[in-house]
Amino acid sequence: MKRLLIAMSLAVCAAVLQGCRNPQGCGKGAGEATAEEATAESERGVQLWENGPYWAECNVGATKPEEYGYYFWWGDTVGYTRSGGTWTDDYYYSGVTWVSSTGQQMSSSPFTDSSCPTYRKDNSALLSEGWIDSTGNLVAAHDAATAHLGAPWRMPTSDEIQALVDNCTTEWTTRNGVNGYLVTGKGDYSDRSIFLPAAGYGYGSYLSGPGSGGYYWSSAPDSDYSDLAWYLYFYSSYFGRYNDSRYIGQSVRPVRGFAQ
Repeated sequence: MKRLLIAMSLAVCAAVLQGCRNPQGCGKGAGEATAEEATAESERGVQLWENGPYWAECNVGATKPEEYGYYFWWGDTVGYTRSGGTWTDDYYYSGVTWVSSTGQQMSSSPFTDSSCPTYRKDNSALLSEGWIDSTGNLVAAHDAATAHLGAPWRMPTSDEIQALVDNCTTEWTTRNGVNGYLVTGKGDYSDRSIFLPAAGYGYGSYLSGPGSGGYYWSSAPDSDYSDLAWYLYFYSSYFGRYNDSRYIGQSVRPVRGFAQ
């Protein structure tokens, strides 16, 4: 499989994995927050270029920027974390059991082609079944960021991921022992940054590449290929937009607002 081969080619990675039951990005869970706290939470975010969206400081499922948070297949709103597994050959965990954001231990992996209902559906099918809207992006009901944090938080579009690549400087670094990228705005926005941990990805009973690779879903399918969706992909010497199988378990970094 392409993703597994990519992970195997990465440099030796750190064996750091920090799961978190709290679904709110750097704040309280949606069920824990008061109305005032929820309002304050919705106003958080970091704008990295002029008229760009505001990026959350944490992944969905994390309370600190360096925590990995939950993994989602494309269109999933539940989210899962790793339980157990054996660290193998310095780049992946094998024999992983996945635990849902509600605390349920899964009897089978959520990250297989047969368990992903968006896999191998073209845009016409995704639209007719209510997965995406007329803009070609996931609707709120199937948006992991909106589901866990509430509106106006949402998953970034494919164009916003490309804009993140184009409009920011990036540095592979370590934060509190966790590898990832420091993404910083340019010019008037050079004092603003976010940290994206290299959380790896889920595939079957594997968590591959934690500490060496980052995989962050956009809300957009690849309209040319019914099995793929767009995402942000990075490792120590690469940071860019890519496309791959929708059943892979990836991180989600929320945004709010739209480019003007």
